[in-house]
Amino acid sequence: MIHKIKALYDEGRGMSIKDISRELGISRNTVRKYLRMDEAEIAERLDNTTRGKVLDDYEDYIIHLLEEFPRLSAVKVLRELCDKVGELEVSEHSMRRYLRSLKDRVCHKGRCYYEPVLDMVPGVQCQVDLGEMRG
Repeated sequence: MIHKIKALYDEGRGMSIKDISRELGISRNTVRKYLRMDEAEIAERLDNTTRGKVLDDYEDYIIHLLEEFPRLSAVKVLRELCDKVGELEVSEHSMRRYLRSLKDRVCHKGRCYYEPVLDMVPGVQCQVDLGEMRG
């Protein structure tokens, strides 16, 4: 992307910043930022593809909360985290995305409340899902 922007701009002889932003569908500020970068900064940026997240610093505490209360919502986790460490610059949406990625790694599926019967002939035994029974 950076090289494409530089090629389209061509040291001021090519497209304007406004046209480049329209062409690539990115902000004019982003185009300006990339045009100001020299080759060393570009190489460093391309080599460093990992970015840290604000919530990575609190990952252990969030994992602890998820292990204790696996059905805890993102809003409640954020509230608990803010109570513990103070105000955070994290939105609820960011917390939801972060929890989704953590839950895939941390939380295990719920307990199985039934044992499938594999060695029985159909019609010999009946199984009932108690969650479906009413009254």
